[in-house]
Amino acid sequence: MHVEDYSLRPINYLEIGTFYGANLLSVANYYGKHPESKLYAIDPWIDYNEYPEYKGEQTGIYNTFLENVRQSGHADRITIKRGYSNDEVPKLPDDFFDIIYIDGNHEPEFVLEDAVLSFRKLKHGGVMIFDDYGWGGADLTKRGIDAFLSGYRDKITRIREPRHNQLFIKKN
Repeated sequence: MHVEDYSLRPINYLEIGTFYGANLLSVANYYGKHPESKLYAIDPWIDYNEYPEYKGEQTGIYNTFLENVRQSGHADRITIKRGYSNDEVPKLPDDFFDIIYIDGNHEPEFVLEDAVLSFRKLKHGGVMIFDDYGWGGADLTKRGIDAFLSGYRDKITRIREPRHNQLFIKKN
């Protein structure tokens, strides 16, 4: 199925790491615009030692996110899970999501954990998108994503090589 076909039918979409919601709302406007589409956002919206540039700003970012969702016209189709992905992803149904977008904590162990936990939630034939592939050099997201790709090599197909720091895979 081509990506543009997603707008013609309902999809279930999961985004890990939502920040202000720009990507989530772009998906809602294009691929998830069918009125029966369901979009899920997971983010703790808390301070991290790894991201000192946002220290003390998370409450404002979260409130802006909520306002962005409210103004988008898609609020009735968006489920917000404020918490850590390792707590929230296991609560979601298996084999449910058509698309999963991973853009959470960029430390390799967290990227790997998000991918492993999310993979069982992805439908067969579903697409997982890793954002920021190579962000921060070889020892951050790339290391975690490459570990997932190696461990799951027989269960996935790379459908697009990294472009604009995004890597797309499909669940076989």
